[in-house]
Amino acid sequence: MKTNFINSAFTGITILLIAGCASTTTAPSAPPSATVSIREWSAAYYGSAAAGKGTLYYNGRRHHFTISGPGAGGMGGQKISATGKVYNLNNLSDFSGRYRGVSRGLTLIEGKMHAKLTNGNGVVMYLAGETEGLASSMGVQAFEVTLTD
Repeated sequence: MKTNFINSAFTGITILLIAGCASTTTAPSAPPSATVSIREWSAAYYGSAAAGKGTLYYNGRRHHFTISGPGAGGMGGQKISATGKVYNLNNLSDFSGRYRGVSRGLTLIEGKMHAKLTNGNGVVMYLAGETEGLASSMGVQAFEVTLTD
């Protein structure tokens, strides 16, 4: 009985936090510098780990990259397929680096996620995507993005 109460409380708090962070993960209406598509796998139990790959579409060209790193917040495992807009990207070399930010999402077999991530060069990614698995995520993300070509 105590476990059910804790799980119910955690679920309720997660839903409230997800609803409260909606505006922090919404992209501006200005035209982006570039766009991205990402495929990522993550697992979490309060701490999290993520790995994946993606494609950056910048100045009419495709550039591939990898994603890896830890995070905090959330529970479960999920596969994420996301697309997004990239802002403040003035040079291709500014895209690589450690991104930090907040993400929110709830996956019960299938779900949605949103994230706003910023790197040390001022590049900002706003992501929205579909998730598969069983997970709730509301927390801090920090991962390394490395261009591979």
